[in-house]
Amino acid sequence: MLRFFALMLVSCLTYALPAEAKELARRPFLGIAMKTVESKETSGGPAVRVDHVIENSSASDADLRSGDMVVSVDGKEISSQEDVIAAIKPKREGDVLKISLLRDGHPISKDVPLIGLPLEKSSDFETIYEAVVVDGTKRRTITTRPREATRFPAVLFVGGIGCYSMESPLDDQEVYRQLLSSLTRQGFVTMRVEKSGMGDSEGPPCATIDLDAEKRGYIGGLNELKSKPYVDPDRVFIVGHSIGGIVGPLVAAQAPVRAIVAMETVGTTWFEYELINRRRQLKLAGTAPEALGRQMQVKQWCMHRLLIERDAREDIVQLRPECKEEMQIPTADVYLQQIAALDLPALWAKLKIDTLLIYGSADYLTSAEEHLAIAEVVNAERPNSATFIEISDLDHYMTRVESQRESFDRRRSERPAAYHDGLGTTIGRWLKDRPG
Repeated sequence: MLRFFALMLVSCLTYALPAEAKELARRPFLGIAMKTVESKETSGGPAVRVDHVIENSSASDADLRSGDMVVSVDGKEISSQEDVIAAIKPKREGDVLKISLLRDGHPISKDVPLIGLPLEKSSDFETIYEAVVVDGTKRRTITTRPREATRFPAVLFVGGIGCYSMESPLDDQEVYRQLLSSLTRQGFVTMRVEKSGMGDSEGPPCATIDLDAEKRGYIGGLNELKSKPYVDPDRVFIVGHSIGGIVGPLVAAQAPVRAIVAMETVGTTWFEYELINRRRQLKLAGTAPEALGRQMQVKQWCMHRLLIERDAREDIVQLRPECKEEMQIPTADVYLQQIAALDLPALWAKLKIDTLLIYGSADYLTSAEEHLAIAEVVNAERPNSATFIEISDLDHYMTRVESQRESFDRRRSERPAAYHDGLGTTIGRWLKDRPG
């Protein structure tokens, strides 16, 4: 698969970063698509070929060309796309990358000054890049706001599990960006907080941090959001997607909000969720009925060792190699173990705030029952404060598909679907009904 580093022109941006954000250097815009190939030019082993160079990027400015074979970066030998990514990751705008290439069999050395990645922008609203200090390090925040000079209700968005950037400057069709753009056009300020070490953010690598550290990042962002002069502090909400439907209420328990939205999430215990979800996906994958029991026994053993006994994944795989497939969850062991230790019903019961639960029936990763379990406990504590909405053609990835089968097959074949534009409207209408 080609790995793209950029698809937009930096020169089209005309607005400036605020002073505090300027202190948080921008991640670089290399501007190449590349592929790992077998090459006789590099001793017959794997090599990285430049397949495409984006105009007005760092690579194009340095005259990198399609067909160039990358031999080394900053003196380190390159044999895969991952090697190139690792070399670029610690760099920031203004740094220089030293690249050794083979072009038509001839060695070439290039000093590549790195320009910054483009910023998100919209003609409909303002996009503001700032930073908040968390655990002594700066985390990038991306805020969108209507242009009018007044105070608006605001949403802190908490995304799903894993390590990825929360901004999409190169793709205005990315689902998180489309959801938040929809809410901004409906009159809401929105904020995203980059995870530790992701995007422009400082801090330890995201893959190493625990749940408490991630939560502190969102609390820092939420407090900053409430302090904005263009935000109505009495109408600040949290919208959480997937694992964000667990992290969101943890944040709200320490930094109160007017109401909370949780969608495509988990409302029971994480251990039982892992088992139910695995069985559902095995069936969708066409696993023979007689093989289901055996596979579920493996899943149960592996997850018990990881989540209940709190063994390290590498130790578990040493004991039973088949556990590797069962534990491919993109986060630190301790993060998962902290999630598994949560009493989620008790967490929701303590909040006592208006709650919207959204489930898409095409979502094969969660279930309506998970969301109804949250609604039940919330309404038991505060009658009629939880609302459950099921959207028939919505899947876990916030796209419009007809069924769990279609979503599952699309994911396996890497065929994306279009964002479900009714989702933002549904959330916006419900939030507008929550007065200050």
